[in-house]
Amino acid sequence: MIKNVKIRFNLNNENDRKAYDYLQGTEKSYSKAVISAICEYLGLSERMATEDAFLERIIATIKEESAKNNPFGLLQLVQTPPAVTPAEKENTETEEAVMDFLDNF
Repeated sequence: MIKNVKIRFNLNNENDRKAYDYLQGTEKSYSKAVISAICEYLGLSERMATEDAFLERIIATIKEESAKNNPFGLLQLVQTPPAVTPAEKENTETEEAVMDFLDNF
């Protein structure tokens, strides 16, 4: 069974104009060119959906495994340590001076 479909192009619209120009330049019939383009688009959409699902599974697996191996999360491994306050710095320096003094004995 053959179905007849009519298509219109608004040449003021960039996408319409590109499609029309493509059809004008093709050596195939309009029908075969349109069918080929639609099938190609559908195949690409299916591949992208499959790739996106695969990528989501990879990300989920990485998150699960990193949570098992590092219960505190990867973020803590890459975060910069909090800034040391002047009082903490003074205490650290005092402790170091005391330890140095004790090492002399």
